[in-house]
Amino acid sequence: MADKIAIYGSRTQPDSLAHLPHLFKFLYDSGLRVFINTRFANYLDNNGVDTYHAIPTEHIPPDVPLVMSLGGDGTFLRAARWIGNREIPILGVNTGHLGFLASCALSEAEEMLKNVCKGNICIEKRMLIEVVSDQLPPDKWPFALNEIALMRHGSSMLNVNASVNDSFLADYRGDGLIISTPTGSTAYSLSAGGPIIEPTIDCICLCPVAPHTLTLRPLVMGAGSEIMLRPESRSSNFILTLDDQSVSLPAQGEFLIRKAPFSALLIRKKEEGFPSILRQKLLWSATP
Repeated sequence: MADKIAIYGSRTQPDSLAHLPHLFKFLYDSGLRVFINTRFANYLDNNGVDTYHAIPTEHIPPDVPLVMSLGGDGTFLRAARWIGNREIPILGVNTGHLGFLASCALSEAEEMLKNVCKGNICIEKRMLIEVVSDQLPPDKWPFALNEIALMRHGSSMLNVNASVNDSFLADYRGDGLIISTPTGSTAYSLSAGGPIIEPTIDCICLCPVAPHTLTLRPLVMGAGSEIMLRPESRSSNFILTLDDQSVSLPAQGEFLIRKAPFSALLIRKKEEGFPSILRQKLLWSATP
């Protein structure tokens, strides 16, 4: 087992608080030096959770080889943002609802850490996408592990003019447009009628939301595609979402979307392939 670990956690998990001291004691007894995101550390301290000398930190120290995410899928996405471009493997421990990105449940966390020590795990490389635009506020991380979405603001329809590799593709008129990674294909894109994509494939999916015409359907493009989007709306503004970050922007200008120059690394059980995850999490092929 690595000698250091950094932990990022949800600050809205009251049902898990009673079980967390046991996990921190296990980490302490294992000889691990534990670093914990400052805001999560404050949350645990305010709720009387003993973290066994875990060290609060705003930033992950440079030599930490493993990050644990304690929460649901939203927490996992924020943990990936905390890691940034460093490509540190993430062990997702689900204390939320679906936990599609999680490696295990909280009750399995200790056994999973032992498997990490033994090397009895798989590490999956997942692509991210990036948005490049002068309109993006500097405090917004311009990358997404799940999706980037351009959505209408108010009641007016949004028109998104889309080109791929400098070639005009379509005017997407409707409630919006989702640009999804394979990891995000089972998230917002799936709810909007997009395809399920095996998550280790490198590609980009364009999925319209409530399109104005039946001739627009989800489209999968190569990962090397550069997608230029130009939003227009009579309401003057639109909502740009990068995973769980949202910002209202003027419906003008250009937004270039492309594959990010780094990946996210997800820890999985060796015996748990994508088909079993589909069956467990999405009840794939289950009889009503």
